[in-house]
Amino acid sequence: MQASVVIRAKNEARDIGDTLKAVFAQEDVASFEVIVVDSGSTDATLDIARRFPARIIEIPPESFTYGRALNLGVQAATGDYVLSLSAHSLPASQQWLANILKPFADPTIGAVYGRELPRQNATRFELFGMWLSGVTSTKPRRQERDMMFSNRNGAYRRRLVVGHPFDEIIPGAEDLAWADWAQRQGWAIWYEPSAPVYHSHGESLPRLLRRIINDQPTIVGLKLGSLIRRVLSYRTPRADLAGLSPEQSAKH
Repeated sequence: MQASVVIRAKNEARDIGDTLKAVFAQEDVASFEVIVVDSGSTDATLDIARRFPARIIEIPPESFTYGRALNLGVQAATGDYVLSLSAHSLPASQQWLANILKPFADPTIGAVYGRELPRQNATRFELFGMWLSGVTSTKPRRQERDMMFSNRNGAYRRRLVVGHPFDEIIPGAEDLAWADWAQRQGWAIWYEPSAPVYHSHGESLPRLLRRIINDQPTIVGLKLGSLIRRVLSYRTPRADLAGLSPEQSAKH
């Protein structure tokens, strides 16, 4: 299996049907599977998901964290690459999947994330946040120190997440924490604008601030750790999980 698409969902009846339809319409990919991890939906989310040939994993809502839901999806996946997609992240083209996989041809790339296009419900606060994070940029970029990454529309080598799962304790920014780890092992992160999804929440300012507050302890801790390492000139050996560098591992 070339790729596995893992979709986290809870009460996503409004959008998950469109998202799954777009995913299963993808072209130019040899083989892929779709796994939906649902954390206690009480609306029609599961009924809609069962109309598609997707595997469904159900977990109780009280056990949910962003990291745990993704880790369960990765454990169930059989693809060499796993794509994380929010249930309300709508692929914008039939080449979305093929385009987000292309950068992995470079053996030093550990993860790839795609562009986000705001929906009509996006508030000006969301638009500013999206611009600030760089997920609306039209220019591809290689990141070796910038830990920006997004599980709303992101992909990674499955073996890396199996060896170093997403943090299941932190309330948010599990994607940034994992990207920081990957970069410290010598892996680069790639931003691919040709793999866009439509994504926004239409959040009010109070809700947006609550989400930011959830993420900030993790982000501040990561940035502080990065600063300390630079001051101490600390450098983690470029080693993957098998004790080889990304370049060396490509030969095996």
